[in-house]
Amino acid sequence: MNYSLLILAVVICFSCIHIIEVLSFMARIAGVKENKKSLAYSLQNAIFMLTRFFMMALLPVLGLLIDKGIDKNSYLMMVFCALLGASIFSFLVFIMRHKVIKAFSRIINNIIRGRNIFKEIILFPFYFFSSYGEGKYKKKSVIINKSIFISSGMVFCIYSLSVFMVFFIALFFPDYRTMISQLSGVTNAFATVLLTFIIEPKISRSIDLSDDTEQSENMLLSLILGRIFGVGFISLFVISVVFYAFI
Repeated sequence: MNYSLLILAVVICFSCIHIIEVLSFMARIAGVKENKKSLAYSLQNAIFMLTRFFMMALLPVLGLLIDKGIDKNSYLMMVFCALLGASIFSFLVFIMRHKVIKAFSRIINNIIRGRNIFKEIILFPFYFFSSYGEGKYKKKSVIINKSIFISSGMVFCIYSLSVFMVFFIALFFPDYRTMISQLSGVTNAFATVLLTFIIEPKISRSIDLSDDTEQSENMLLSLILGRIFGVGFISLFVISVVFYAFI
């Protein structure tokens, strides 16, 4: 059976989820630069909610692939492509971070003037490709916070693999695939708890207590780089090991 379209849908949905989440952190950096930290946090959460649309599409497609009995090696290759796509596009967002931050700065200032937050988020591509704010922010190298980088890498490795590996286990026990697939929420929640109660408070405390904008920006960028490393290197390494174990 040809699973090409379903596999492509998984890769696209997973990549979009990670792109949107990286963009949400860029919105928070813009808030730090504009000294609108609370508003930026609200904007970050609003952008993050857009991932739910892609997650609602991803899970049923994964379930359908399991129900159709996709080959285990084909499934692992799909996961490899999804992780690779997510890491590449996330890195592209990081490379273009200065234009992204400028666009979010405009959105934040427009929201302050009373504009609707949802409409402003929809207009993000227009702001991104416009020349607004040229020369406002100087390009600087990132000073990586090792603690946040490592923690972020491990958390987002778990986060990126959790759903895929649960459905992979379901391939071995097709009679219990419905029950096993429900565990994806549990494993995904574990990574979310680590991010929410360990990494996020540390960054928020630093941002609130420090007047050093550059330090706060470096902490958030360290989290993003750690995320890219966790998804693009650690997770890919794990999947490669699992793949070669089943060849």
